[in-house]
This record gives sequence, structure tokens and C-alpha cells, in this order.
Amino acid sequence: MSKTDSAVKEILAPYRKEIDAIDKELVALLVRRFQIVQEVAGIKGRHGIPSVLPDRVEEVRKNAADMAAAQGLDRKFVYDLYTQIIDYACSFEDDLMDGKAQQ
Repeated sequence: MSKTDSAVKEILAPYRKEIDAIDKELVALLVRRFQIVQEVAGIKGRHGIPSVLPDRVEEVRKNAADMAAAQGLDRKFVYDLYTQIIDYACSFEDDLMDGKAQQ
């Protein structure tokens, strides 16, 4: 049985709307997270602290993966996602501390 495009859109519309709303929240949270990263970069720069603190990086990835797993989400997926977020954050901090990024 095949549904027309309009029928498919109608069936999926409420779910798509909810996903779009969640995506809006996720992006807002990422913006907030990187605003804090920007503040931290300033503190690290003033105190001579390196942008990458390997123990903290691993702690954040593990904590996120553990929280995800406790709620039924794939641990590896979240660990890998946080690896991407943290890699970008560290690069952003480096750029800020080196004066290559806008504050």
C-alpha cells in the first residue's frame, strides 16, 4: 500500500513539528554552551591554562555517554557526538586565545 506525498506529509506533520521544535532547543543550547566556552577561553588565556585539558575532555564525554545510556540512548553515539562538540570547542578556544576568532 502506497501513500501519496500529501498523505505522508499529513501523517508525519505533528512529528516533524515536534522534531523541529527540539532542534530549535538543541541549537539554542549549543549556542549557550559555546558562549560559556568563549568565557572559559578568556579565563584560560589570562591564567595560562591550556585550551585542551585531556582529563576534563574524557570526563565530559564519559558523563554524557553515561547519562545517555541511563536513559536508553546509545552510549557510543553520544560519546562520538560529544567528541565532535568538544573537538570544535577546543579549536574555538585555541582560536580565541590566539586572537584568531571574534569574542
